[in-house]
Amino acid sequence: MRTLVTGAAGVIGFELARQLAARGDEVVAVDVGLKGGLDELRALAAASGGRLQVHEADLCAPLAALEGAFDAVFHLAAIVGVRYVSDHPWITVRDNLRSTLNVFERCGPRARLVVFASSSENYASGVDQGFVPVPTPEDVTLSIGDIALPRWSYAASKLAGESALFGAAHELGFAPAVIRFHNVYGPRMGPTHVIPEFLQRCRARTDPFPVYGPEQTRSFLYVEDAARAVLTVADAILADPARAGIWNVGAERETVISDLAARVFAVTGHRPSVEPHPAPPGSVARRVPDVAKLSALGFRPQVDLERGLRACWRALDARP
Repeated sequence: MRTLVTGAAGVIGFELARQLAARGDEVVAVDVGLKGGLDELRALAAASGGRLQVHEADLCAPLAALEGAFDAVFHLAAIVGVRYVSDHPWITVRDNLRSTLNVFERCGPRARLVVFASSSENYASGVDQGFVPVPTPEDVTLSIGDIALPRWSYAASKLAGESALFGAAHELGFAPAVIRFHNVYGPRMGPTHVIPEFLQRCRARTDPFPVYGPEQTRSFLYVEDAARAVLTVADAILADPARAGIWNVGAERETVISDLAARVFAVTGHRPSVEPHPAPPGSVARRVPDVAKLSALGFRPQVDLERGLRACWRALDARP
């Protein structure tokens, strides 16, 4: 296939591009390099035997260089990270929407399938308000708890992106797939998410060790499994466009944050005293997806949490 991956220097985008090229697909990989990773992406391209081409481009600008037809477009580029989003809510909405609309408008007419990376944040407030079940299936009501709270700017951009995807698919004729990711993690992830943040604190031997929202739960999926899940969904839809729609990608195991901290301590050998703090405003109490739809395609995660934590710790520990 000929594929386009936006956000290809990011955690999921890089692994998706790697797996696509490894199986023999032609990959056009696009990223602006805002969070780094372009050198690694270029090294991946150099080792791909010509199957992967890198384009450094701002997706908020016209996409003149992305010519030709695509079997699948994977739009993963986005501003993410609770801390950055909370500090820059306007930039988050502006850039996430501009880039998404540009990709759909420019590439949608030349694609068989467009996959949009969305988020479990889109339904998160409904869990706390009691009208969204846990585990959470794909067909739930979406909501935003407090539209004025800066952290919800990310969810607002993803809600709009989902609507734009289905609207563009209706008018442009491609098959649409929304992927709602649930706490994907991996060795290349920066310390703006809970697992890399915990690991960084262990490396710094932080003691006491602050844990925010220790009673909350999440489901953690290793990045290799997440990319494999996306390909499983994409291949199923390309074979049968009637499968187009919304898909949860995550782990069915629910992990309490205090238990995650204990597992991180066991992996790193750091045994600090834990200093519990309230969860940040807007942080949902529980998050775990119903993955029955994905499992029905035969997908099963291959990397459990302990193995994934050890891989992330080895990668971090090897850095200067």
